[in-house]
This record gives sequence, C-alpha cells and structure tokens, in this order.
Amino acid sequence: MMPAYREHCVRCHKDFSVNYPSACVVPHVFDSRCDPLRLYSGEFQWMSECCGGYGTVTEEEPGSGTFRMMELTACYRGPHTTSTDVVRLQYNGVNILRCKYSKSGKCIRNHLVQRNRPVFEKEVVYCDGDEQDHHNDG
Repeated sequence: MMPAYREHCVRCHKDFSVNYPSACVVPHVFDSRCDPLRLYSGEFQWMSECCGGYGTVTEEEPGSGTFRMMELTACYRGPHTTSTDVVRLQYNGVNILRCKYSKSGKCIRNHLVQRNRPVFEKEVVYCDGDEQDHHNDG
C-alpha cells in the first residue's frame, strides 16, 4: 500500500493528506518575557502577542503554571492551505509565519499545537526576517 501524498500547510506548518473546514488550528502565542496583568481577584492575566486582549489566559498565581484555558479559543481555525496568496495577509511574525526551508527543501517551522496550556514564544521556531511581518497590515 502506497503512503498517502502529503501536502504542507503554509499557515500552521502541518503536513496533511486530508483537509476539512477546521483542520488548520493555530494557537495564540504568549510572551513569557512580559509581565502579566494582575486582576482584582489576585489572578494574573496574560495577553497574546498575536491578538492582544482578544486572546487571553488567566494564571492562578505567577509561575504556578495553572492556567484557566476555558475562554481561550484558537487564533485561527479553518482549512489548511498550500497557497501563500491565501495566507499572505495573515502572516504576523508571531504565530503565523512564512515557511523557511532547509537545504533539502523541507520547511523547518514547527507545527504549534492548541492544547490545555498556553503556547509561549520560546516554543516557536523564529528565523531572521520574521519581524518584517510583525503587525503586517497588508
């Protein structure tokens, strides 16, 4: 049996053989170097680097690693794409990054996974030139 042909999503960097309307999921990314906002409740709120106040998580106390993720949705959820024209205006230098290729022609970006804890910037493979897309307004 031949393995299924796999394509590479230029938005989330996952290799895929099947595509569907919510196959591509890009989580918000948070900056661990920034101080969170202290809430009246004594909890700490982190704002995402990609979407600011539209993507937040609450930590019970700083450094505890206990986050309330109920309110956090994905930064992007939709179909995978192999077309850079489709995703061109979404590149933001934070979590939706242009493909960077190794000498063998394979994209070196890591596929970020939406999970039950926040994704911080140290988990992202950043490359020279990513900053050109930071706050891209088209």
